[in-house]
Amino acid sequence: MTEETQPTRTLHDRLFKEFLYRFLPDFLWIFFPAEAERLNFSTLRFLDKELIINFSGQELRITDIVAEVATWEGDTETIILHVEIEGRDKASLPQRMSEYYTLLRIIRQRPVLPLALVLLPGTDGLAWQRYEERIFGHTVLNFYYGQVGLRDLSGPQYLLENSPVAAALTVLMQAEGQSPALIKLEALEKVAGSALSDGDKLFLFEFMNTYAPTGKMFDAREEIMQNLLDIEATWGERLRAEGKVEGERQMLLHLLGLMFGELPPALVTRINAISDEATLTQLAQQIVTIERLDQLVLPEIEEEISSTKVIGE
Repeated sequence: MTEETQPTRTLHDRLFKEFLYRFLPDFLWIFFPAEAERLNFSTLRFLDKELIINFSGQELRITDIVAEVATWEGDTETIILHVEIEGRDKASLPQRMSEYYTLLRIIRQRPVLPLALVLLPGTDGLAWQRYEERIFGHTVLNFYYGQVGLRDLSGPQYLLENSPVAAALTVLMQAEGQSPALIKLEALEKVAGSALSDGDKLFLFEFMNTYAPTGKMFDAREEIMQNLLDIEATWGERLRAEGKVEGERQMLLHLLGLMFGELPPALVTRINAISDEATLTQLAQQIVTIERLDQLVLPEIEEEISSTKVIGE
């Protein structure tokens, strides 16, 4: 068993849970494309962050990612996606995956796709794993789950994927004789040049810096290290500022939704187009003074917002 401190385990949990909340469809497309092709991700809905089951005074917690999603094929059905993040005890993982599967199948009464994301080396990389139980010479359980062992995958290979999310994960993979600094530089460039939102770019930048800090890297080619420092300085500062604006934008939409219900798509589009922090702050201040959504004054927008819902109606 690999020893890890509690803060380290908490860091793994926090980062990868946030990663999967943001990029679960991408994760499926990167590592399980055949399964992803059969899922309608527009229906994806995350379930409770922590499922607690009590059996005769014994408590079992499923604390990782559980979501439901509809399938495309035939008579569409909703299935459960379970992704277990393991960075500490891979020896007991097969049995636990089987137990989690059984519990989710009983509780949700739906088919379950069980997957594990392992952050320790010495796995089979990307493979379906089998857990077997036997009694008196008979196999009574033959259980399979998909497993992604990031530490045993090829970073250079996944850099070739047309995916900024795959690129970000390469800093945790095998460099296979290539320069880790160069791999990180190429990954940062892919993320920076992608169509991801500023908030997602910022998250991936910080994700890569957590697992592959530039200060601990070395490449004898000075231009590689300088380019790495330059892109981190330029994009890091820019994305932090833009990420802050996006956070305020999402908070504004959230508050408006709480007060007035479902928002008109035109309003959402207009607010998403605002990039000025002061304007977003001014709009947030209006919320406490208006009773109807059409009383919200949006800068440089002439058309009316077609909603007259009054608070308290």
